[in-house]
Amino acid sequence: MSFTRYKLAFQFVVTFFALSLVPALYFYSEYKKIDIQAVNAVEQSNRNKLEYASAELQTTLTKINLSLRSLSTNGLFNQALLKPSESNINALKDFWLLVTQTQGYYSQLRLLDVNGQELIRINSSERVSEIVDDDRLQNKGERDYFAYAQTLKPNQLGTFGIDLEHEFGEVVYPLTPSYRVIIPLQLQGELQGYFIANLDLKRIYKRLAYKRNLANLPSVVNTDGYYLMSNHGQATFGHLIERNSEYNLSNQHPLLWEKINQASNGTVRDGNRWFSFQKSFMASKDRKNNIIFIIESDHKSVSPIVNDALTDLVVQASFLTIIILLITFGFVTWNYNHQKNSMASKIARAAMNGMSAMVITDHNNRIVEVNEEFTRVSGYELKDVVGKQPSLFSSGKHNQEFYMAMWKELEEKGIWEGEVVNKRRDGTKITEILRIQTVRDQNNIIQFYVASFVDITHRKELEDRLRELSERDPLTSLWNRRKFDNEMTSHSIRVKRYPDSETTSLALLDIDHFKRINDKYGHDEGDNVIINVANILTDHLRESDLVARIGGEEFALIMPHTSIGEAEIVVNRLRTAIHLETNMGITVSAGVTEICSRSSDSYKRADIALYESKSLGRNQVSVLSTHESESIA
Repeated sequence: MSFTRYKLAFQFVVTFFALSLVPALYFYSEYKKIDIQAVNAVEQSNRNKLEYASAELQTTLTKINLSLRSLSTNGLFNQALLKPSESNINALKDFWLLVTQTQGYYSQLRLLDVNGQELIRINSSERVSEIVDDDRLQNKGERDYFAYAQTLKPNQLGTFGIDLEHEFGEVVYPLTPSYRVIIPLQLQGELQGYFIANLDLKRIYKRLAYKRNLANLPSVVNTDGYYLMSNHGQATFGHLIERNSEYNLSNQHPLLWEKINQASNGTVRDGNRWFSFQKSFMASKDRKNNIIFIIESDHKSVSPIVNDALTDLVVQASFLTIIILLITFGFVTWNYNHQKNSMASKIARAAMNGMSAMVITDHNNRIVEVNEEFTRVSGYELKDVVGKQPSLFSSGKHNQEFYMAMWKELEEKGIWEGEVVNKRRDGTKITEILRIQTVRDQNNIIQFYVASFVDITHRKELEDRLRELSERDPLTSLWNRRKFDNEMTSHSIRVKRYPDSETTSLALLDIDHFKRINDKYGHDEGDNVIINVANILTDHLRESDLVARIGGEEFALIMPHTSIGEAEIVVNRLRTAIHLETNMGITVSAGVTEICSRSSDSYKRADIALYESKSLGRNQVSVLSTHESESIA
């Protein structure tokens, strides 16, 4: 008796591990994929932040150049130069004071005479702007940037690279970087002086934060590897102050520096940290000097992605382990009974004493017996099905190839196991874990088929419900970012497979000035605005369209069988509906593109189009097609 128990235990262990081998390899492969997906997600997130910082920097510099051109030709400026009366000078000072207070780009606005003596100077910071008294004005004739200014042609706009602020010949502490824009002023054929604007790099730097979140600020490094700006506490301006030279990027992160010298953008992993970089430029002394934006991420950035994916993987593994245990137990039990009993006794035990629902068919696959559990689960009694084939229970879900493979395995191995969907007597669907085994005589000819199954319909419904809950946004009940990413991947695969027939458009919508709503009315009212916008989007779109909330106030639309032109019309209609149907006249900005074979590229184009709508004044819909993106690139 003891030997029999050990034998059965050994059979159970061997069978369990044999059945678990392939699933174990599958879950190991999925686990490795989770790590790759997490790194890709971090890289994509960082790429968006870096591209935003680069685009924002160029946009800001363009605005500044246009503003300074306008200031240098302003009528008040000309009057002050040609007729430097006290009233004209004071009017120009007041105007410049207003400019520094409203634009927030400048740390200084100055007028120097032809010898470098300051005539007018406005100092500005985040807190205060002031007109400098005459007794504090200085002569800058010995400074390098004034020598550079004298090389410029009349009314030519020139830029002098990053330098440190000096007062009365001494470096200002704490260290204050300055980037100067210089315009020689010529009126009535004579050089009148120099208009010099010192840009406030620290304030401009804060504007580079993606979605205005300072945590998204990249570090800025020059082509020599020294930090110009940093969001992580690194010492800056090592190229200007010798004692800071130890903070050179080439010494801190050699692998990253090597990759930067080889490519214009990319991501490098260093232990548990990731560094993503992108090169940009700032004009200086009539040439373009490269700068590098760098964002650092650690394992905490990956944890949310990894934890969610691992949770799903553990749930799947748990269900599969239970199923394998049941199958193993059934197999070992059947094998024990097969050796112990005769064929007739074995059929009777399998049919009448099994805990699972059972159906027994003869060698022609005609039903000869069912047990009480089968009647309870399916609703059929023996008199209803005897002499008929099990195809009576088919739901139509499985194709002919499925059943051909089943019969082939039964013929070759004598057993088949799998998940099937059949129907009950009342027509409702039932999901089963089905196990079919053959019973052969002494000549190895099949005489009977014994099918046992477990009803897992409720479990499958629960799995589907849990999956849906995990893909729903709790505030709006829209689909969440996870569902959106999965759908984007599916549509991209279809576009790649059928490039000439699949046309699907993507739109990203963002509520304009949402922070003001939260600040003015509170977060509860902000939540109500998000809910109202979500309801309007749902009411005005087709059932086949997917609406997802992918950020705080950002929504995404996937519109199958919709061209980019049609999508633009639809999104403009949604924009108008939101403005008219919300109590506070909410406006949204949107970016539209078509979905291509790479979901990341599609999202990137839509995000760029959304940014263009924001830059053009909001409450607009911008379109960026694949062809336009390729021509820009």
